[in-house]
Amino acid sequence: MKTENEILVWISLAIMATSLTLSPFMMGASQFLLMAVWLFTGDPLKVKLQRFFHNKIAVVLVALFLLHLVGLLYTSDFEYAFKDLRVKLPLLILPLVLSSVKPLSKKLFDLLMLFYVGSVFVATCISFGYYLKNDYGDIREISHFISHIRFCLNIVFCMAIVGYYWVTRNSKGWEKAVQGVLIVWFAIQLYLFESLSGYLAFAGWLAATLLYVYFTKVRSTAWKLVGLTVLIVVPLTVGMILYRTVDRLLRVEPVDITRLDKTTALGNDYWHDTVCFPVEDGQYIGLYFCRPEMREAWNQRSELDYDGLTRNGENLEATLARYLTSKGLRKDASGVDALDEQDLVNVENGIANYNNFVHPGLKARLSETAFEYNQYRRYNNPNGGSLSQRIEYTRASFYLIQQHPVFGVGTGDVPEAYRQAYDTLRSPLEAQYRHRAHNQFLSITVGFGLIGLLLFLTTLFYPYGSSKRCRSYLYTVFLVIALLSMLPEDTLETQAGVTWFALFNSLLIFATGKGEEKPEKQ
Repeated sequence: MKTENEILVWISLAIMATSLTLSPFMMGASQFLLMAVWLFTGDPLKVKLQRFFHNKIAVVLVALFLLHLVGLLYTSDFEYAFKDLRVKLPLLILPLVLSSVKPLSKKLFDLLMLFYVGSVFVATCISFGYYLKNDYGDIREISHFISHIRFCLNIVFCMAIVGYYWVTRNSKGWEKAVQGVLIVWFAIQLYLFESLSGYLAFAGWLAATLLYVYFTKVRSTAWKLVGLTVLIVVPLTVGMILYRTVDRLLRVEPVDITRLDKTTALGNDYWHDTVCFPVEDGQYIGLYFCRPEMREAWNQRSELDYDGLTRNGENLEATLARYLTSKGLRKDASGVDALDEQDLVNVENGIANYNNFVHPGLKARLSETAFEYNQYRRYNNPNGGSLSQRIEYTRASFYLIQQHPVFGVGTGDVPEAYRQAYDTLRSPLEAQYRHRAHNQFLSITVGFGLIGLLLFLTTLFYPYGSSKRCRSYLYTVFLVIALLSMLPEDTLETQAGVTWFALFNSLLIFATGKGEEKPEKQ
């Protein structure tokens, strides 16, 4: 018979899980609700604290939050430090609570997973609605409640959860069909977001699944060889395809300027340039360029000034030139006149590549990344480019680590330290793009030094090596997805990211349902 405490804990966790992609406010409120349930219901507080302190894994996990408290001893910006501690509260609350209360029953655990998957499904339906209405300037804006990167992490993890239940549960035929449709639906949504971090997490899920099955389920030598071959051939094939795709986007055929048309259909002179202008999908943007005709034709058709900005703040002329190039049109009056109404809206919204708009997905993201990298390589311009910005972030991070290798700069001084680093390194990044590492491992090292990095790695890998429960399929997949997300992003520096990580890290270790693997004695 379930106690009041068990039900209240489950309700708090359910609110938190369903809020991860739907409500940042409830995401935070549910943590305080869970803490209140822990303090005022169930066993005496002393008993709960004893359980916590006797659980080595729980203590290790909470040590990551304590590291941020220690960082207060040598910080100067306490306003930012306390803001950071507030964001990181899930790292304290969830291990503390879930390690010291009764684990969820199998039924309640399964129901919690159902609520979580259902909430992510609802969130993807909302984002897909924005996609169908073309109500965005950048495809990633269709994630309405949280960052598209955190959203994609939730989508991939839901695919893993649904796949797990599809394989392990003796479901009815219609249930299997629904689970299969859900996986396909989530895959389509992930594809639309054009998030390289999401694609990396997806690849990590597949690789982790293959490795898990390979080491825990396969007994036949023949099948082991087949699995090993797949694990080698598939990554190599994907890598080769990606390389050839990017190479085609960057490579341009030599141009004989003397054989190009000199004037437009209206008799005005063309400007042909292969040096100052970048490359778009393997074509020189600067060929067949007639600015006076473009300006006049554009201003006749649009309310946005040709010499101004798009609705998302990009240079309109540059956006229009790229868009015309992607459609194979010349940068003159005839080219602008050939655009239909949807094309005009796209350019006004800052969409610079027609092909990426018509065919969103991995190739579109690679096309944009290739353009950004080419800008950085040729003109030392990292502004507005995700990949090139990350190169600058990494450069500043290593500089700070060299300056503060042992203890880092402290909990609150990270933003100011990066600001000074960019100035010292004379980074070409504009002020609005000067952010922190976008790599969780570098962020921890900048903040707390190599000692902090060692502790962080311990909190990540100690549970997996010390408890049989942590070597379950779901936890293995979760850990792989989380680790991969930390390479291109500061997963733990946002409310959505740290709550997702802390919730499922603690839930899968301490609160999985009865009938699952029992934890080893600590």
